Formats: sequence, structure tokens, C-alpha cells
Amino acid sequence: MAVELLVVGGLSEAWIGPVVAAGQGAMTVAVVQPGQTVDTSAVRILVGAPPDLAPIICECPQLQWVQSTWAGVDALLGLVPKGVQVTPLKGVFGQAMSEFVLGWLLALERNIIARANCKHWLPEVEAGLSGKRLGIMGTGTIGSVVAKQAANFGLVVTGLNSGGQSAPGFRACYPSSERLEFAQGLDYVVNLLPSTPATDGIVDAQLLAAMNSGGIFINAGRGNAVVDADLINALRLEVLRYAVLDVFAQEPLEDTNALWEVPGLFITSHTAAPTPSEAIPEVFTRNLAPFLAGAPLADAMSRERGY
Repeated sequence: MAVELLVVGGLSEAWIGPVVAAGQGAMTVAVVQPGQTVDTSAVRILVGAPPDLAPIICECPQLQWVQSTWAGVDALLGLVPKGVQVTPLKGVFGQAMSEFVLGWLLALERNIIARANCKHWLPEVEAGLSGKRLGIMGTGTIGSVVAKQAANFGLVVTGLNSGGQSAPGFRACYPSSERLEFAQGLDYVVNLLPSTPATDGIVDAQLLAAMNSGGIFINAGRGNAVVDADLINALRLEVLRYAVLDVFAQEPLEDTNALWEVPGLFITSHTAAPTPSEAIPEVFTRNLAPFLAGAPLADAMSRERGY
């Protein structure tokens, strides 16, 4: 029987069984490992990680919907035929990202790392986070959760997005065309933007110089946003006090990359917001009902924006 729902992933991954169970009542389902061949002539739905799905998309003439198991779908850009809906994994990373961002800001601002390794009495106290200004680049569902959690620590939170539209949790939002005005006077900048041509190199020497001297920069969005040479220079000149990089243009980051040796720079190996295994079937099931009803998917990526 021809396969209509094709799930691509490692057979031991916990999310696969619930996704298969959700689809089986409505259509024929098959599970394959990445790179494994299968008849895709009748496939209407693909589910999996974007790099695993990218080689298959052109072999699915009946394709109507792609459900990504990642938040980022840049690996699929330019490959998905017009009319095919692509849904990133949305609404599941806010809590983990908040823990990562605020954990690092607290650790660095309260000097927790140095105190943990100190071998003598250190009576000096730190100012903490309250009253400091945090700018978040990317005001979608993840950014809004981070902004709301940050407000609980007394941070004043502003945002940057494509058009400057207001978003929950933000005191004010700036359009990307006013990125330097956005960065002016910020103590902390966190990048959560997706990878698109519009976000290439958006964090450069000018933006970092607009921040308050001795600020902290965190990148947990995508590596394309940062001009690495400008970031390194800002740390060496003490324009920035610290930087935390979770994502990079090429991953994994090679052991010989100069970023590993930069004082004040912490590398966290794309671990900021791991995907909860239960989130994938939840999001898939949420999107499956309107798909079967012939309705547009609320989570669908905008082809124009690229996310």
C-alpha cells in the first residue's frame, strides 16, 4: 500500500511511535532512517529533521505538508515546492531558552563562576540584574517567554523584529532597520533570530559598540547572525565583558577555530534549548487536525520571511 505519511528518523527516537500512532487512523504510515530508500510517490506528509528531509522533498510529487522536528527550517529553504506548507516546531522551547539565557546572565553578573573556583575570601558584592536593560533579537514565541521571565528579575526588556511590531513581554520593539537604535544603551543583547538572508551579519561591530561598555552578548539563535571577527575584537578591546555562543555557521565547531581561545567567550555546543521528545508528537497532532480538514496550518512558515 502506498505511503502517505513518511516519518524520517532514528528508529529508537522516542517521538516516532506517538507520531505514527497519531497518523495511522487517517492514512498509511511508514518510518525510515535517514538515507534509507522508500517509495515516495504517494507521500503527502513528511516528518523529520530538516537535513534528513531535504534530499527527499524533490522525490515526493504529492507532498502537501512538511512537519519539522526542529525550530529552524533553513535547511529546507529553496527546496519546498510552492503550495507545500512547512511547520517548524513552535511553542516548545521558551522555558528551556529562558533557563539558558537567565542562567548565564545570573552566573556572569553575579560572578558565580569565579566564586565557585575562588580559594580565598571575596567580600565584594555584585549589582545583579535588576534595573539592567536587556535587548532580545527575535520576538516570537521563544523570545516572548524569555522576555516575560526576564521581567521577573527586574530587567527592562526591549525587542527587535522585522517590522517593529509590538510583542508580549516587551517594553518596546524596534524594526530591524533600526538595529543600532535598538542596541543603544543595552547592558545585554540576546540573539534568537532565525537564519535568513535578512539576519546575515546583523550582529557586527556597530551593533556591539552601541551597547553599554562591558555588556554581555548571548547567541542562541543561529550562527549566521554574528560577524565572528567583530565579536572577537569587541571582547579583546573590552567593548564586551563576556559573550556566550551556543550556535555557529558551521557545526560542530572545529577544535582549531579561533573562538575557543578568546578570553571571556563561553561556547555551549548548541545545547541551549533541547527538544523535549514529547513536544514533537504534540505539535504534529496539533497541526494534523486542520490539515485533514483542509484548513491552513497556523504554525506554517512564511515563504516570504523564511521562518
